[in-house]
Amino acid sequence: MHKLINSTLPIHIKVIEKSGYNRYTLLLNHQKIHTKSMIELDLNSEYLAELYNEKGGITSFKNLTRIPKIPFFEEGLELIIKLLEQKFDFKSFIIEALINSKDKESFKIYKEMLFASFENIYHIPFVFENKPCLFQLRKKQKYAELFLYFNVFGGLKLLMQDDKKSLHTPFNKVGEFLSSHSDIELIYDKNVKAFFEFQKLLDFKG
Repeated sequence: MHKLINSTLPIHIKVIEKSGYNRYTLLLNHQKIHTKSMIELDLNSEYLAELYNEKGGITSFKNLTRIPKIPFFEEGLELIIKLLEQKFDFKSFIIEALINSKDKESFKIYKEMLFASFENIYHIPFVFENKPCLFQLRKKQKYAELFLYFNVFGGLKLLMQDDKKSLHTPFNKVGEFLSSHSDIELIYDKNVKAFFEFQKLLDFKG
């Protein structure tokens, strides 16, 4: 039997060194560990994974997912509440906020929100417990999908169709934790990902 190092939720991993073919040094709970990975990892990137101790003291990880870079947008939660509780022209709000942005980071945030709106996706970064998180909502004719990214849970997708709701997660332990606090249908899906990711299309250099 494998022993889960973190028995409750996925754990954060940072790749700090690549020492050879499939060999990496990871930062885990402020400690360095050496391991192999059949999946190529990016140096200095951060991941969420469920970790196991196997025989011989070998550490393995499952359901490895990269932690996205989410901006620290403190106004996001208030905007999400307004979106869910009020009727207002979201796209016009974004354009006005974009025009009136006072710094580079705010401009970048509203720009990404605007590009997502072109794909009919509400894309709003927000802050929860002093950690950057992400809210994305996509409405179809017969159903709606909500993507949430939390620092402790990773990516979650909520599918809402008629009176049915199902919550999708790539992590077994996240599913177990949430099912103990809710009666919503849990579905394990390794392909849970954000509906929208901003791609830099043009890069003009002077």
